[in-house]
Amino acid sequence: MSTKFKSAEGYDADLTRNCETALVVLLQAFGSLKDTLRLVGGLVPRYLTPERPPEVPAHVGTTDVDIVLNVSVLATKGTYDKLRRQLKDNGFVPYESEQGKVSSWQWIYELNGQPVLIEFLQNTDDPGQSGKLSTVDGEGVSAVQFLHAGVAHEWFNECEIIVELPGGDGVVTEIVRFADVVAFMVLKAVAFHQRHEHKDVADLIHVMRYWGPLDDLAGLYSQRLQHGPHEDVLKEVLLLLEKHFCDDGVVEGWRKDGPSKFANFHQVGRPGDDDFIREQREVSAMVEYFIGQVRALCV
Repeated sequence: MSTKFKSAEGYDADLTRNCETALVVLLQAFGSLKDTLRLVGGLVPRYLTPERPPEVPAHVGTTDVDIVLNVSVLATKGTYDKLRRQLKDNGFVPYESEQGKVSSWQWIYELNGQPVLIEFLQNTDDPGQSGKLSTVDGEGVSAVQFLHAGVAHEWFNECEIIVELPGGDGVVTEIVRFADVVAFMVLKAVAFHQRHEHKDVADLIHVMRYWGPLDDLAGLYSQRLQHGPHEDVLKEVLLLLEKHFCDDGVVEGWRKDGPSKFANFHQVGRPGDDDFIREQREVSAMVEYFIGQVRALCV
């Protein structure tokens, strides 16, 4: 059900706010274990690059909530058998496809007449396992394995969000733990390479443009690359960015799928128009500059 529209027109602020409310209800459902959850995916830019006009425009938003579970922590707490009950008690129901197949890793929270999709993910470092289900307990709760999702457990930020709970239950403040800028880049670059979705590249470029000065981003990335525990992952992501955004001696970077799908997502003119090509070139140049700075700092 996870709808990823091909243009920004498919997203709206109301659904994004509903996703935020569903996230808070989910955190409360996990009780003392909520600090083990990590938010990834399209809701993250709401907190990673908060709107600050005119310098930072609002992010387009999202249609779902992606959560990375720390399976080892949950296992040691002995809580697997409680997950399904906790979810159902707090208003979440398993997603059922049009063909009647009930999901164990996708859950629905109905809010203001709109279904919000919650997806549970867990880490794998094996490309052959990415996309496969892994059972969390014996009661039908699962998580999809996603390549390098575990970086969000180590590299994350926190912020307080305030939402009004449904059903007149009042206003609450919760702390959200979400992938930091480097973790977000890793997961979005991998997602775009695997799924080729317009929304993935749009999220990636939005964060690279508006998180802060590009030189600062390159500095943080290079620091992690030289001194962090995920050197191979960060090198892999640089290669993915090159593959989808940069000149390779055969195809000019601006003509590749990364810049092109970004311009298409935001409907910057029509393909082939001056505005469209200008946007393609700007996106390609930004990514190429970032990669060059990272590598220069690592010499």
